[in-house]
Amino acid sequence: MLTDIERIYSSLLDKHYPEKLFGDLEGFEKKDSGYIARCPFHEDVHPTLVIYDDRPEYFCFACSARGDWLKYMQLKDGMSFHDALDKLTNASGIRARAYDKTRWATDLSRTVILEQALGFFNAQLYARPGEEVLHYLYKRRYTMSEVEGSSFGYYPGYLPLRDYLISQGFSSEELDETLKSLWNTDAENCGLVIPYRDSSGRLMGLYGKDIALSGENAYSPLTDMSVLEDVPFLMYRSRGAEELIVVAGLLDALLIDRIAIKPVVAIGKSGLTTHQLDALSMYGIRHCIVCLGSSAQQIKATHDAIASISARGIGVSVLPLEDSYSDIDEFIRLNDLNLFRKLLAHPQDAKAWVEENRI
Repeated sequence: MLTDIERIYSSLLDKHYPEKLFGDLEGFEKKDSGYIARCPFHEDVHPTLVIYDDRPEYFCFACSARGDWLKYMQLKDGMSFHDALDKLTNASGIRARAYDKTRWATDLSRTVILEQALGFFNAQLYARPGEEVLHYLYKRRYTMSEVEGSSFGYYPGYLPLRDYLISQGFSSEELDETLKSLWNTDAENCGLVIPYRDSSGRLMGLYGKDIALSGENAYSPLTDMSVLEDVPFLMYRSRGAEELIVVAGLLDALLIDRIAIKPVVAIGKSGLTTHQLDALSMYGIRHCIVCLGSSAQQIKATHDAIASISARGIGVSVLPLEDSYSDIDEFIRLNDLNLFRKLLAHPQDAKAWVEENRI
């Protein structure tokens, strides 16, 4: 199940809570996909504090202050952890059960390290070590804006990552303790890095893709992903949508997200789980357009998804693909974008699809 703190943060983000929490700072104003303000943690002449509107976090480019809303209230306003949590609980109307200071500190340490690591991987993609991965993306017809907007990165390996984090002020003891439970040191061939955020937008995991392989075997978790098992990929960008597209692959979802025609989530190759469906229902999704592919395994997963979604009282239709296309990513890349728009404008009724694709 989604954690209560995810639901609290998500609810408040949808209510534009950063404007209330940070609005008293000097220089506070809307900027691009978030806000900027003068940082309260150092002498700031010009606004250097970035406040995100798609996740409960802030970051200062000048003094490197970084954290979530709970940390901000404790540092800025001198509140205790419990008082800060009570403030968010009262504002959202959602009770935070079984969430204590230890759990919060663990979550925050995880997101801080992962955000720092992702910044390193983003930079490596455009340096000499990442050239092959970058060329791979361009060969797949990704544009520069799609690569940047998807926050892709290049993974140079565990030891270069550890050395970089130490250079950024993390102690070796802190890293060894945190990375031991977080990092998958066996996934050394995963050149392409794909960030995975929880439903409130916090960076909680990273996937890697070996560009020399294809299919499901090409992907490996770079980090522990157990905290994200119940969260469809890109759920944080689809909250509040009444209708969305449901695909299998991470790259499929990222491509459709960058096209920005309709919200999308990815559920993974194993199909839609009960807890993932719980998340869709909890965030108000009323209709799903399922597009999982045309192989025998994908058709079986589509049948299962239709049955599960329908049983929840959520509307469902299907975006069928011809056998010549392995997934929706390939369909979009090999065709004019207008053809995808036409396909999306007329999804097939789920009952009719089931009749045509009996198993």
